[in-house]
Amino acid sequence: MDPGAVGLVGLGEIGQVHAEAVRRSPAARLVAVADTAPERLPPFQAAGARGYRDAGELIADTEVGTVSVCLPHHLHFPVALAAIRAGKNVLVEKPLAISPGEGQQLVAAAAAAGVALGVSHNQVFYAPHAEAKRLIDSGAIGRPVLLRLRLGMGPAWGGWRDDPRLSGGGLLSDAGVHRIYLALHLFGPVREVRAVLDAPGERGETFAVVVLGFRSGALGVIEANHHGPPGTFDDEIEITGSDATLRLAGVESLFTGYRAGPALSMFRDGRWQEVPVRPDDWAASVRASVTGYLDAVCAGREPPVTGAGALETLRLLQRIYDTAEVLGG
Repeated sequence: MDPGAVGLVGLGEIGQVHAEAVRRSPAARLVAVADTAPERLPPFQAAGARGYRDAGELIADTEVGTVSVCLPHHLHFPVALAAIRAGKNVLVEKPLAISPGEGQQLVAAAAAAGVALGVSHNQVFYAPHAEAKRLIDSGAIGRPVLLRLRLGMGPAWGGWRDDPRLSGGGLLSDAGVHRIYLALHLFGPVREVRAVLDAPGERGETFAVVVLGFRSGALGVIEANHHGPPGTFDDEIEITGSDATLRLAGVESLFTGYRAGPALSMFRDGRWQEVPVRPDDWAASVRASVTGYLDAVCAGREPPVTGAGALETLRLLQRIYDTAEVLGG
């Protein structure tokens, strides 16, 4: 099967961005889509893609070589597993699954089937985050000492995201996944975890403070809450090194208008200055994540974010839930 022949399952907001990324990709083409809402299919059918009401029908399409899964979290595992068992390459929206056990099964199944399993950790591809990673790795900030990641949001969104059985937990299992994989991406493996939540993950926490002890000796803090007024979206990051501090306004903070730029700034030699980066935004970072996966798979290379790599994010999230102190508990 041609890995550049893409079938997309789920045509909601994120699915629409995945579709646009496939359309722009020089290595791939969108040959099929699936969604349970029939009104979403005609625009894609008019452009030449086959439309299905069921994911299983799309997976059975013999032309489809790669399946992009853009569904609620609890559906990632069954749909991805079915696609893998059908011999398809699979790109899954974050998170890989709702538990490390499910994630491990997907990684093992992909290895057994000889297909490429990737996950869309789009914020890795956001230009200011990529530049911050380069500055860390190059030694420009000295020895990395402290990583602070904020996640302040407005009232709960409703729907499946408010049901821990469907989302995998509370805020940390939803938008918080971005904070967790970025912590690993920027500072490396975690040795020790301490956390305080307002409720256990299975009841859907809306407040969390997580302290991370990295193997390097650096420290990290994730501060997350779902108690802001409507329109709140704060995902600022601060990276402190022995020689300089980096501050990132946040891809979604800038996208929603909650914060203004600069996207990346550095404090060094007693003053702040803007670090130039190419213009970028949330949708472009998602497209870059999809394109990065498709380019790699079509060229026979390992995806930039592998299933095994994304599994480490799930494992860290589970460690947070397992060891957390619950306020009033």
